[in-house]
Amino acid sequence: MELKLNTTGKIKTIEIAGKFDIESTEEFESIFAKLIEPHPSIVSIEMSRLDYIDSSGIGSLIKSLNSLKNKKGKLVLVGMKPMIQNVFKLAKLDMFFEIMNANDFQTKYVADDNDSDIDNLLKRN
Repeated sequence: MELKLNTTGKIKTIEIAGKFDIESTEEFESIFAKLIEPHPSIVSIEMSRLDYIDSSGIGSLIKSLNSLKNKKGKLVLVGMKPMIQNVFKLAKLDMFFEIMNANDFQTKYVADDNDSDIDNLLKRN
């Protein structure tokens, strides 16, 4: 698995490429914990280059979602390939995660990166 971090305003992004499996969950969880430590924010997981995810990877995402929700933050999964998105739909995980394509994410969260707008989004969810 390959991870890349970016920050745009209050939005923090983790790009995941390759395989997200039991061998990579510890690294992901460690990076995620450090990323959300300073203050709650919106974290996007960019998944367009993710080729494979197993139950350990999904479990890691669920753990990350819960820890960010506890801090009143928001987790958005962005750009999933259809095969991976089908796994999330079959497991009914799309009911818990906000899953968006990159264009919708840009429109909703990035285009108007106004601090007060993002603060309002965090309070509503």
